Amino acid sequence: MSEWYESWFDSPYYHQLYKDRDNREAARFITNLVKYLDPKEDATFLDLACGKGRHAIHLSQLGLQTDGADYSENSIKHAKMFESETLRFYEHDMRNPLPKNYDYILNLFTSFGYFNSQEEHYSTLQNIYNALSSEGTFVFDFLNFKYVHNHLIPQETVIKDGISFNITRSIKDQRITKTISFSNQSGEYVFTEKVMAFTKKELESLFEKCGFTIFATFGNYSLEPFDLHASKRIIYILKK
Repeated sequence: MSEWYESWFDSPYYHQLYKDRDNREAARFITNLVKYLDPKEDATFLDLACGKGRHAIHLSQLGLQTDGADYSENSIKHAKMFESETLRFYEHDMRNPLPKNYDYILNLFTSFGYFNSQEEHYSTLQNIYNALSSEGTFVFDFLNFKYVHNHLIPQETVIKDGISFNITRSIKDQRITKTISFSNQSGEYVFTEKVMAFTKKELESLFEKCGFTIFATFGNYSLEPFDLHASKRIIYILKK
């Protein structure tokens, strides 16, 4: 039986539902991040779990040598249309060791927490640690579980291109679960997203176990201070 992310991330309906994700916001975030990181001219970047590559594309447009890697064959096929001298994409399961080392590795927009076991999450972070150059930097962007717990929307309907996506959300068994159901001329569909409900303390315990040092913590894409109750995101700058 395949995992939920294998079928959902490769589905055209996934990209249809989330097609309006704001590229301008992604560009602003990357611009803010690069200004903060102040990388050397020859620094190498990896956007791990890059999807269709929107953050990686912005990195390369700033003149940075960038790779993007993702589990989804269809996403990488799309992203490869944007390859250039400073931008390359490849398929990769982040539970496996990375094929090369980087000065900066980014894992953005809650692209973590999908797996069934803590061992898989730990090994993923350990692979990232091992693939960083000496004194390399890991940027980790995750949902703030405290905020999600307090502001959960149990049910809503989102209409995209004539399809009504019925979305329900719940928190149980230490996971945030989103069920997406809809129908069209091809039939009826149900997809599920499941993300581990990692608390700030649990994330930091995992980072420490892997050997990371927490350098900074932000609460949004403008890199403003993190607030446990008010911040939607938790963005870590971690050093090897």
